[in-house]
Amino acid sequence: MASRSFSVAAVLILGMMLAVGVLGGCSNSEDDTSVSPTRLVIFAIDAANWNVLTPMLEAGELPNIAGLLRRGSYGILKSGVPIQSPQMWTSIATGVVPERHGITRFVAELPGGTKEVPVTNNMRRVKAFWNILSERDISVGIVGWWPSWPVDEVNGFMIAQRAWPVNWSLHGIPFGAARDRDGRLITDAFPGRTWPESLYEEFEAFIVTEEDVTTRELDQFFADSRFTDPSRQFHARWVYAKDKTFADAGLHFLVREQPDVFAVYLQGTDVVSHYYWGYQEDAGFTVRPEDARMYGRVVKNYYAFIDKTIGRYLEVVDENTAILVVSDHGFETKQDLKLRWERGERIRTEEGGKDVPWDHGNDGVIIFAGPGVKTEHRMVNHASVVDITPTVLAYLGLPAAEDMDGRPLNECFEEAFLTQHPIVWTPTYESGEPLGSEFPIESPIDEGIREKLRSLGYIE
Repeated sequence: MASRSFSVAAVLILGMMLAVGVLGGCSNSEDDTSVSPTRLVIFAIDAANWNVLTPMLEAGELPNIAGLLRRGSYGILKSGVPIQSPQMWTSIATGVVPERHGITRFVAELPGGTKEVPVTNNMRRVKAFWNILSERDISVGIVGWWPSWPVDEVNGFMIAQRAWPVNWSLHGIPFGAARDRDGRLITDAFPGRTWPESLYEEFEAFIVTEEDVTTRELDQFFADSRFTDPSRQFHARWVYAKDKTFADAGLHFLVREQPDVFAVYLQGTDVVSHYYWGYQEDAGFTVRPEDARMYGRVVKNYYAFIDKTIGRYLEVVDENTAILVVSDHGFETKQDLKLRWERGERIRTEEGGKDVPWDHGNDGVIIFAGPGVKTEHRMVNHASVVDITPTVLAYLGLPAAEDMDGRPLNECFEEAFLTQHPIVWTPTYESGEPLGSEFPIESPIDEGIREKLRSLGYIE
Protein backbone atom coordinates (compact mmCIF):
# COMPACT_ATOMS: atom_id res chain seq x y z
CA MET A 1 0.00 0.00 0.00
CA ALA A 2 1.30 3.46 -0.82
CA SER A 3 2.25 5.81 2.01
CA ARG A 4 -0.52 8.02 3.30
CA SER A 5 -1.00 10.83 0.82
CA PHE A 6 -2.19 14.30 1.73
CA SER A 7 -3.83 14.63 -1.66
CA VAL A 8 -6.25 11.82 -0.77
CA ALA A 9 -6.39 11.25 2.98
CA ALA A 10 -5.96 14.80 4.15
CA VAL A 11 -8.64 16.13 1.82
CA LEU A 12 -11.13 13.66 3.27
CA ILE A 13 -10.11 14.25 6.86
CA LEU A 14 -9.91 18.01 6.64
CA GLY A 15 -13.23 18.08 4.81
CA MET A 16 -14.71 16.00 7.60
CA MET A 17 -13.25 18.39 10.18
CA LEU A 18 -14.80 21.33 8.40
CA ALA A 19 -18.16 19.58 8.40
CA VAL A 20 -18.11 18.96 12.16
CA GLY A 21 -16.73 22.36 12.99
CA VAL A 22 -13.19 21.42 14.02
CA LEU A 23 -11.92 23.80 11.39
CA GLY A 24 -15.01 25.97 11.36
CA GLY A 25 -14.99 29.66 10.53
CA CYS A 26 -15.96 32.08 7.81
CA SER A 27 -14.15 33.55 4.86
CA ASN A 28 -13.05 37.13 4.72
CA SER A 29 -15.66 39.28 3.04
CA GLU A 30 -14.84 40.03 -0.57
CA ASP A 31 -16.30 43.48 0.01
CA ASP A 32 -13.54 44.27 2.51
CA THR A 33 -10.95 46.39 0.73
CA SER A 34 -9.23 47.62 3.90
CA VAL A 35 -6.63 44.85 3.87
CA SER A 36 -3.16 46.28 4.36
CA PRO A 37 -0.65 43.61 5.36
CA THR A 38 2.24 44.97 7.36
CA ARG A 39 3.89 42.05 9.16
CA LEU A 40 4.75 38.45 8.43
CA VAL A 41 6.08 35.62 10.63
CA ILE A 42 7.55 32.57 8.87
CA PHE A 43 7.97 29.19 10.56
CA ALA A 44 10.48 27.11 8.58
CA ILE A 45 9.81 23.55 9.80
CA ASP A 46 12.20 20.98 8.36
CA ALA A 47 10.52 17.89 6.82
CA ALA A 48 7.03 18.82 8.05
CA ASN A 49 4.54 16.63 6.20
CA TRP A 50 0.84 15.87 6.01
CA ASN A 51 1.50 12.17 6.71
CA VAL A 52 2.01 13.18 10.35
CA LEU A 53 -0.05 16.36 10.50
CA THR A 54 -3.30 14.93 9.12
CA PRO A 55 -3.97 12.20 11.74
CA MET A 56 -2.82 14.51 14.52
CA LEU A 57 -5.18 17.24 13.32
CA GLU A 58 -7.97 14.70 13.14
CA ALA A 59 -7.25 13.73 16.75
CA GLY A 60 -7.21 17.37 17.89
CA GLU A 61 -3.55 17.21 18.94
CA LEU A 62 -2.34 20.34 17.10
CA PRO A 63 -4.65 23.17 18.16
CA ASN A 64 -2.47 26.03 16.97
CA ILE A 65 -1.87 24.58 13.52
CA ALA A 66 -5.57 23.73 13.29
CA GLY A 67 -6.30 27.37 14.04
CA LEU A 68 -4.08 28.45 11.16
CA LEU A 69 -5.95 26.09 8.83
CA ARG A 70 -9.25 27.59 9.95
CA ARG A 71 -8.14 31.06 8.93
CA GLY A 72 -5.82 30.31 6.05
CA SER A 73 -4.87 28.45 2.88
CA TYR A 74 -2.92 25.21 2.93
CA GLY A 75 -1.62 22.47 0.71
CA ILE A 76 1.33 20.46 -0.53
CA LEU A 77 4.63 22.24 -1.10
CA LYS A 78 6.68 20.33 -3.66
CA SER A 79 10.40 19.96 -3.04
CA GLY A 80 13.15 19.58 -5.64
CA VAL A 81 15.83 17.05 -6.56
CA PRO A 82 17.87 16.00 -4.73
CA ILE A 83 15.59 16.33 -1.70
CA GLN A 84 18.15 17.88 0.62
CA SER A 85 17.78 20.72 3.10
CA PRO A 86 20.51 23.28 2.25
CA GLN A 87 19.46 23.35 -1.41
CA MET A 88 15.73 23.51 -0.72
CA TRP A 89 15.88 26.11 2.06
CA THR A 90 17.96 28.29 -0.24
CA SER A 91 15.39 27.81 -3.02
CA ILE A 92 12.67 28.83 -0.55
CA ALA A 93 14.66 31.94 0.37
CA THR A 94 15.51 32.97 -3.19
CA GLY A 95 12.78 31.73 -5.53
CA VAL A 96 15.27 29.94 -7.81
CA VAL A 97 16.46 26.38 -8.31
CA PRO A 98 19.76 25.12 -6.82
CA GLU A 99 21.63 25.18 -10.14
CA ARG A 100 21.09 28.95 -10.18
CA HIS A 101 21.50 29.86 -6.52
CA GLY A 102 24.68 27.83 -6.10
CA ILE A 103 23.95 25.67 -3.04
CA THR A 104 23.83 22.16 -4.48
CA ARG A 105 25.18 19.86 -1.75
CA PHE A 106 25.59 19.51 2.01
CA VAL A 107 29.34 20.03 1.72
CA ALA A 108 31.72 21.68 -0.74
CA GLU A 109 35.45 21.66 -1.37
CA LEU A 110 37.74 24.38 -0.11
CA PRO A 111 40.07 26.06 -2.63
CA GLY A 112 42.60 23.58 -3.92
CA GLY A 113 40.38 20.64 -3.06
CA THR A 114 42.15 20.18 0.27
CA LYS A 115 39.01 19.07 2.09
CA GLU A 116 35.23 19.36 2.18
CA VAL A 117 33.38 21.51 4.70
CA PRO A 118 29.66 22.25 5.15
CA VAL A 119 28.25 24.72 2.62
CA THR A 120 28.14 28.37 3.67
CA ASN A 121 25.94 31.37 2.96
CA ASN A 122 28.63 33.18 0.96
CA MET A 123 28.18 30.59 -1.82
CA ARG A 124 24.68 31.85 -2.63
CA ARG A 125 24.71 33.55 -6.06
CA VAL A 126 21.40 35.42 -5.84
CA LYS A 127 19.67 37.57 -3.28
CA ALA A 128 17.52 36.04 -0.57
CA PHE A 129 14.22 37.60 0.43
CA TRP A 130 15.89 39.20 3.46
CA ASN A 131 18.33 41.00 1.14
CA ILE A 132 15.56 42.21 -1.16
CA LEU A 133 13.43 43.44 1.73
CA SER A 134 16.34 45.12 3.50
CA GLU A 135 17.18 47.08 0.37
CA ARG A 136 13.62 48.42 0.39
CA ASP A 137 13.65 49.53 4.04
CA ILE A 138 11.53 46.60 5.20
CA SER A 139 13.00 45.32 8.45
CA VAL A 140 13.73 41.62 8.90
CA GLY A 141 14.67 39.17 11.62
CA ILE A 142 16.12 35.81 10.50
CA VAL A 143 16.90 33.08 13.03
CA GLY A 144 18.70 29.79 12.35
CA TRP A 145 18.11 29.52 8.58
CA TRP A 146 20.08 26.77 6.80
CA PRO A 147 22.57 27.83 5.51
CA SER A 148 22.95 31.35 6.90
CA TRP A 149 26.57 31.61 8.04
CA PRO A 150 28.23 33.99 7.64
CA VAL A 151 25.24 36.26 8.15
CA ASP A 152 24.29 39.06 5.79
CA GLU A 153 24.19 42.69 6.84
CA VAL A 154 20.44 43.21 6.91
CA ASN A 155 18.00 45.91 7.89
CA GLY A 156 17.25 44.29 11.24
CA PHE A 157 18.91 41.26 12.77
CA MET A 158 20.13 37.84 11.68
CA ILE A 159 21.23 34.85 13.76
CA ALA A 160 23.04 32.15 11.81
CA GLN A 161 22.42 28.44 12.25
CA ARG A 162 26.05 28.14 13.38
CA ALA A 163 25.35 30.52 16.24
CA TRP A 164 24.21 27.35 18.02
CA PRO A 165 27.66 26.05 18.97
CA VAL A 166 28.06 22.41 18.16
CA ASN A 167 31.35 22.40 20.07
CA TRP A 168 30.36 24.49 23.08
CA SER A 169 28.61 23.65 26.33
CA LEU A 170 28.02 25.08 29.76
CA HIS A 171 28.31 21.72 31.50
CA GLY A 172 30.20 19.18 29.42
CA ILE A 173 31.50 18.11 26.07
CA PRO A 174 28.82 18.11 23.40
CA PHE A 175 28.94 16.24 20.14
CA GLY A 176 32.02 17.09 18.07
CA ALA A 177 33.93 18.90 20.82
CA ALA A 178 37.12 18.33 22.78
CA ARG A 179 38.95 19.45 25.91
CA ASP A 180 42.51 20.63 26.15
CA ARG A 181 45.19 18.96 28.29
CA ASP A 182 44.05 20.94 31.33
CA GLY A 183 40.46 19.81 30.94
CA ARG A 184 39.18 23.13 29.62
CA LEU A 185 36.57 22.99 26.88
CA ILE A 186 37.97 24.08 23.53
CA THR A 187 35.81 26.88 22.17
CA ASP A 188 36.62 29.26 19.35
CA ALA A 189 34.85 32.53 18.77
CA PHE A 190 34.41 33.36 15.11
CA PRO A 191 32.71 36.21 13.27
CA GLY A 192 29.54 36.17 11.23
CA ARG A 193 27.29 34.34 13.70
CA THR A 194 24.96 37.28 14.21
CA TRP A 195 24.12 40.61 12.65
CA PRO A 196 24.87 42.94 14.19
CA GLU A 197 28.00 41.21 15.53
CA SER A 198 27.35 42.55 19.03
CA LEU A 199 24.05 40.63 19.16
CA TYR A 200 25.85 37.35 19.79
CA GLU A 201 26.63 38.19 23.40
CA GLU A 202 22.92 38.62 24.12
CA PHE A 203 21.99 35.56 22.07
CA GLU A 204 24.49 33.43 23.99
CA ALA A 205 22.29 33.58 27.10
CA PHE A 206 19.64 31.56 25.25
CA ILE A 207 21.95 28.73 24.19
CA VAL A 208 20.89 25.28 25.33
CA THR A 209 23.06 22.25 24.59
CA GLU A 210 22.23 18.57 24.99
CA GLU A 211 23.85 18.52 28.44
CA ASP A 212 21.42 21.20 29.61
CA VAL A 213 18.28 19.28 28.62
CA THR A 214 16.56 17.85 31.68
CA THR A 215 14.84 14.51 32.09
CA ARG A 216 11.55 16.33 32.59
CA GLU A 217 11.98 18.06 29.23
CA LEU A 218 12.67 14.74 27.51
CA ASP A 219 9.54 13.27 29.07
CA GLN A 220 7.46 15.28 26.59
CA PHE A 221 8.87 13.08 23.80
CA PHE A 222 9.51 9.67 25.40
CA ALA A 223 7.13 7.53 27.44
CA ASP A 224 9.53 7.73 30.38
CA SER A 225 12.95 9.15 29.63
CA ARG A 226 14.46 7.80 32.87
CA PHE A 227 14.39 4.29 31.44
CA THR A 228 15.40 5.14 27.89
CA ASP A 229 18.64 3.90 26.37
CA PRO A 230 20.75 7.10 26.34
CA SER A 231 22.13 6.25 22.91
CA ARG A 232 18.58 6.21 21.56
CA GLN A 233 17.77 9.46 23.34
CA PHE A 234 20.70 11.37 21.97
CA HIS A 235 19.36 12.70 18.68
CA ALA A 236 16.07 13.92 20.15
CA ARG A 237 18.05 15.53 22.95
CA TRP A 238 20.50 17.50 20.81
CA VAL A 239 17.99 18.69 18.23
CA TYR A 240 15.54 19.74 20.95
CA ALA A 241 18.36 21.76 22.51
CA LYS A 242 19.04 23.42 19.19
CA ASP A 243 15.37 24.15 18.42
CA LYS A 244 14.71 25.44 21.94
CA THR A 245 17.69 27.77 21.59
CA PHE A 246 16.43 29.31 18.35
CA ALA A 247 12.76 29.29 19.35
CA ASP A 248 13.37 31.06 22.66
CA ALA A 249 15.91 33.52 21.26
CA GLY A 250 13.76 34.19 18.23
CA LEU A 251 10.71 34.95 20.35
CA HIS A 252 12.74 37.32 22.52
CA PHE A 253 14.17 39.28 19.62
CA LEU A 254 10.86 39.26 17.71
CA VAL A 255 9.11 40.93 20.65
CA ARG A 256 11.87 43.43 21.24
CA GLU A 257 12.83 44.36 17.69
CA GLN A 258 9.39 44.06 16.03
CA PRO A 259 10.68 43.39 12.49
CA ASP A 260 8.28 43.63 9.57
CA VAL A 261 9.22 40.11 8.43
CA PHE A 262 10.52 37.45 10.80
CA ALA A 263 11.59 33.86 10.11
CA VAL A 264 12.73 31.07 12.43
CA TYR A 265 14.03 27.66 11.32
CA LEU A 266 13.38 24.52 13.41
CA GLN A 267 15.04 21.22 12.50
CA GLY A 268 13.74 18.66 14.95
CA THR A 269 10.83 17.32 12.91
CA ASP A 270 13.36 16.03 10.38
CA VAL A 271 15.87 14.60 12.85
CA VAL A 272 13.35 12.70 14.98
CA SER A 273 11.73 11.32 11.84
CA HIS A 274 15.06 9.87 10.72
CA TYR A 275 15.59 8.13 14.06
CA TYR A 276 12.12 7.25 15.36
CA TRP A 277 9.94 6.79 12.26
CA GLY A 278 10.37 3.02 12.30
CA TYR A 279 9.01 2.74 15.86
CA GLN A 280 5.52 3.78 14.72
CA GLU A 281 3.17 0.80 14.67
CA ASP A 282 0.45 2.89 13.04
CA ALA A 283 2.85 3.46 10.13
CA GLY A 284 2.89 -0.28 9.47
CA PHE A 285 6.06 -1.27 11.32
CA THR A 286 6.39 -4.29 13.59
CA VAL A 287 7.89 -3.07 16.84
CA ARG A 288 8.70 -4.73 20.15
CA PRO A 289 6.06 -3.69 22.72
CA GLU A 290 8.59 -1.99 25.01
CA ASP A 291 10.06 -0.02 22.09
CA ALA A 292 6.64 0.93 20.78
CA ARG A 293 5.73 2.24 24.22
CA MET A 294 8.95 4.18 24.67
CA TYR A 295 9.61 5.49 21.17
CA GLY A 296 6.39 5.02 19.21
CA ARG A 297 5.16 8.59 19.67
CA VAL A 298 8.43 10.53 19.56
CA VAL A 299 7.72 11.85 16.05
CA LYS A 300 4.17 12.90 16.94
CA ASN A 301 5.27 14.33 20.26
CA TYR A 302 7.85 16.48 18.52
CA TYR A 303 5.15 17.85 16.21
CA ALA A 304 3.15 18.66 19.35
CA PHE A 305 6.18 20.58 20.67
CA ILE A 306 6.36 22.52 17.40
CA ASP A 307 2.64 23.29 17.67
CA LYS A 308 3.15 24.63 21.20
CA THR A 309 6.09 26.70 19.97
CA ILE A 310 3.94 28.21 17.22
CA GLY A 311 1.32 28.92 19.88
CA ARG A 312 3.82 30.87 21.97
CA TYR A 313 4.56 33.08 18.98
CA LEU A 314 0.89 33.55 18.18
CA GLU A 315 0.38 34.94 21.67
CA VAL A 316 2.72 37.87 21.01
CA VAL A 317 1.60 38.93 17.52
CA ASP A 318 -1.60 40.74 16.65
CA GLU A 319 -4.36 39.58 14.32
CA ASN A 320 -2.95 41.67 11.47
CA THR A 321 0.26 39.62 11.42
CA ALA A 322 0.33 37.00 8.67
CA ILE A 323 1.68 33.53 9.48
CA LEU A 324 3.44 31.32 6.93
CA VAL A 325 4.44 27.73 7.73
CA VAL A 326 6.64 25.98 5.16
CA SER A 327 8.79 22.87 4.95
CA ASP A 328 11.65 22.12 2.59
CA HIS A 329 10.40 18.60 1.90
CA GLY A 330 8.25 15.92 3.44
CA PHE A 331 8.98 12.57 5.06
CA GLU A 332 7.57 9.17 4.19
CA THR A 333 7.86 5.41 4.27
CA LYS A 334 9.36 4.06 1.06
CA GLN A 335 6.92 1.21 0.56
CA ASP A 336 8.90 -0.59 -2.14
CA LEU A 337 12.02 -0.56 0.04
CA LYS A 338 10.00 -1.57 3.11
CA LEU A 339 8.91 -4.81 1.43
CA ARG A 340 12.51 -5.67 0.57
CA TRP A 341 13.72 -4.61 4.04
CA GLU A 342 11.15 -6.86 5.70
CA ARG A 343 12.47 -9.75 3.58
CA GLY A 344 15.93 -9.10 4.98
CA GLU A 345 17.38 -7.57 1.82
CA ARG A 346 19.94 -4.79 1.93
CA ILE A 347 18.48 -1.45 0.89
CA ARG A 348 19.65 2.14 0.48
CA THR A 349 17.49 5.25 0.24
CA GLU A 350 18.40 7.91 -2.29
CA GLU A 351 17.74 11.08 -0.31
CA GLY A 352 19.64 10.44 2.91
CA GLY A 353 21.70 7.39 2.06
CA LYS A 354 20.17 5.30 4.85
CA ASP A 355 19.64 1.53 5.05
CA VAL A 356 16.09 1.88 6.42
CA PRO A 357 12.89 2.28 4.36
CA TRP A 358 11.98 5.80 5.43
CA ASP A 359 13.42 9.13 4.33
CA HIS A 360 12.66 12.50 2.79
CA GLY A 361 9.65 12.76 0.51
CA ASN A 362 8.82 15.28 -2.20
CA ASP A 363 5.59 16.50 -0.60
CA GLY A 364 6.11 19.16 2.03
CA VAL A 365 3.73 21.60 3.68
CA ILE A 366 2.54 25.15 3.18
CA ILE A 367 0.08 26.89 5.50
CA PHE A 368 -0.58 30.61 4.98
CA ALA A 369 -2.93 32.65 7.18
CA GLY A 370 -3.47 36.36 7.57
CA PRO A 371 -5.27 39.43 6.26
CA GLY A 372 -6.14 39.03 2.59
CA VAL A 373 -5.54 35.26 2.55
CA LYS A 374 -8.41 32.90 1.78
CA THR A 375 -9.67 30.98 4.78
CA GLU A 376 -10.34 27.25 4.97
CA HIS A 377 -8.90 27.00 1.48
CA ARG A 378 -7.10 23.88 0.27
CA MET A 379 -4.82 24.77 -2.61
CA VAL A 380 -5.59 22.49 -5.54
CA ASN A 381 -2.48 23.34 -7.56
CA HIS A 382 0.61 22.11 -5.77
CA ALA A 383 2.98 24.89 -4.82
CA SER A 384 6.75 24.61 -5.14
CA VAL A 385 9.56 25.66 -2.84
CA VAL A 386 10.56 28.28 -5.45
CA ASP A 387 7.12 29.92 -5.13
CA ILE A 388 7.60 31.07 -1.54
CA THR A 389 9.76 34.17 -2.08
CA PRO A 390 7.64 35.46 -5.02
CA THR A 391 4.55 34.98 -2.85
CA VAL A 392 6.09 36.80 0.11
CA LEU A 393 7.08 39.69 -2.15
CA ALA A 394 3.61 39.90 -3.68
CA TYR A 395 1.94 39.77 -0.27
CA LEU A 396 4.08 42.66 0.93
CA GLY A 397 3.16 44.71 -2.12
CA LEU A 398 6.46 44.29 -3.94
CA PRO A 399 6.88 43.08 -7.53
CA ALA A 400 7.59 39.46 -8.27
CA ALA A 401 10.76 38.97 -10.29
CA GLU A 402 10.56 37.62 -13.82
CA ASP A 403 13.94 35.91 -13.48
CA MET A 404 12.85 33.85 -10.47
CA ASP A 405 11.80 30.27 -11.18
CA GLY A 406 8.78 30.54 -8.89
CA ARG A 407 5.50 32.43 -9.08
CA PRO A 408 3.23 34.21 -6.59
CA LEU A 409 0.58 31.83 -5.28
CA ASN A 410 -2.37 33.96 -6.38
CA GLU A 411 -4.84 31.26 -5.43
CA CYS A 412 -4.08 31.93 -1.75
CA PHE A 413 -5.35 35.49 -1.88
CA GLU A 414 -8.87 36.88 -1.54
CA GLU A 415 -10.25 38.64 -4.61
CA ALA A 416 -10.50 41.86 -2.60
CA PHE A 417 -6.83 41.62 -1.75
CA LEU A 418 -5.80 41.09 -5.37
CA THR A 419 -7.96 44.03 -6.41
CA GLN A 420 -6.26 46.27 -3.89
CA HIS A 421 -2.81 44.69 -4.33
CA PRO A 422 -2.57 43.42 -7.93
CA ILE A 423 0.42 41.25 -8.79
CA VAL A 424 3.09 43.28 -10.54
CA TRP A 425 6.44 42.24 -11.98
CA THR A 426 9.98 43.49 -12.23
CA PRO A 427 12.64 41.97 -14.50
CA THR A 428 15.04 41.23 -11.63
CA TYR A 429 16.21 42.17 -8.17
CA GLU A 430 19.80 41.32 -9.02
CA SER A 431 22.28 44.15 -9.51
CA GLY A 432 24.29 42.40 -12.22
CA GLU A 433 27.38 42.38 -10.01
CA PRO A 434 28.89 38.99 -9.15
CA LEU A 435 27.37 37.53 -5.99
CA GLY A 436 28.58 34.44 -4.22
CA SER A 437 31.68 32.28 -4.27
CA GLU A 438 32.14 28.73 -5.52
CA PHE A 439 34.05 27.98 -2.31
CA PRO A 440 32.77 27.69 1.26
CA ILE A 441 34.39 29.26 4.32
CA GLU A 442 35.88 27.23 7.16
CA SER A 443 34.57 27.59 10.69
CA PRO A 444 35.82 26.11 13.98
CA ILE A 445 32.72 23.91 14.31
CA ASP A 446 32.87 22.32 10.85
CA GLU A 447 33.79 18.86 12.11
CA GLY A 448 30.97 18.85 14.63
CA ILE A 449 28.52 19.73 11.87
CA ARG A 450 30.00 17.06 9.61
CA GLU A 451 29.59 14.44 12.34
CA LYS A 452 25.92 15.31 12.69
CA LEU A 453 25.48 15.13 8.91
CA ARG A 454 27.19 11.72 8.90
CA SER A 455 24.96 10.47 11.70
CA LEU A 456 21.90 11.42 9.66
CA GLY A 457 23.27 9.62 6.59
CA TYR A 458 23.64 12.80 4.55
CA ILE A 459 27.36 12.45 3.90
CA GLU A 460 29.89 9.64 4.09
